[in-house]
Amino acid sequence: MLKELIIDDYGVNLHKVSERLVLKKHGKVVEEHAIKEMQDLVIGNKCGMVSISLLQELIGNGTQIHFVDFKEEPFTTLYAPGHHGSVKARREQLIAYHDNRGVVLAKEIITTKILNQINTIKYFMKSRRGHAIEEELKILIDAMKFHNQKIKNVQGETIEQVRKEIVSIEAHAAKRYWKAVKLILEEKGLEFPGRSWQLQEPVNMMFNYGYAILRTRVTSAIIRAGLETYAGFFHVDRSGRISFVLDVMEIFRPSIVDRPVISLITRGHKPEIEEKEDGSFYLSGKTLKLLRESINNRLESKEEFKGNDYFLRTIIQLQVRDIASFFRENKKFKGYISRW
Repeated sequence: MLKELIIDDYGVNLHKVSERLVLKKHGKVVEEHAIKEMQDLVIGNKCGMVSISLLQELIGNGTQIHFVDFKEEPFTTLYAPGHHGSVKARREQLIAYHDNRGVVLAKEIITTKILNQINTIKYFMKSRRGHAIEEELKILIDAMKFHNQKIKNVQGETIEQVRKEIVSIEAHAAKRYWKAVKLILEEKGLEFPGRSWQLQEPVNMMFNYGYAILRTRVTSAIIRAGLETYAGFFHVDRSGRISFVLDVMEIFRPSIVDRPVISLITRGHKPEIEEKEDGSFYLSGKTLKLLRESINNRLESKEEFKGNDYFLRTIIQLQVRDIASFFRENKKFKGYISRW
């Protein structure tokens, strides 16, 4: 089975020996992996040297190489040009922005996201039957269902005509979802100020870090499907913004990131932050390690999809391929709904 390898250790150098990826630290071999088995290689900025001959061999093998910073934010991705060779899918993706397909896709992505948010709440409700917050959670779920139906009822010829309406309705649903998350976390005695990208607060930083991990996986899937990472629908175009990656991520945020983050906290982990010399804050090594392991375990777990059990990381790829078929052949796209 093709695998993903994450290298994120201080001073580790990456070499090519024959047809193997060899990791060395202080001159000693610490790991070896067959290059032909590598699908994705994620290299953190704590690593040392990466040999050019290794990069050439990996790219020739079809391996995608993602370089990420200490927040797991990818700052560049290397891949073979042939991975992006499906011109028809990309052309149709760009054309879809100007016809009804953009509306249909955006509505399906966001209604799927809200359903997965609802299922995430239900997952944590299972162990809270009879608790004081159970009825409050049910009321919030009902409100989210109402907003989800409103999105299904949106009509328009192009995404530009309806984006503001969809964004507004989704924001109302998101407000209820994050209120539910707040109730679940505060039941465990942890103060959560609500969802914010900007807050240097441990729980929000955990969500941000988890979404960065997911972003790399979704980017990889989109490139492999021959689609354009920047040509989004729900997320507006902006210089340097991978809008379509952000679109597709919406489907998976609740089940692949939110659920592990909430689970870690409700099982007793208290996230910690540390201050850097420049005055900025980042999650402690212990919290990062636990979070990375929890999300990777979630990606390696299986769920039913189209009548079969697949790893969640495989479901990401299958969903993006379905979107490519939606663009190329006008096949119906149905978003993945997580179990609870």
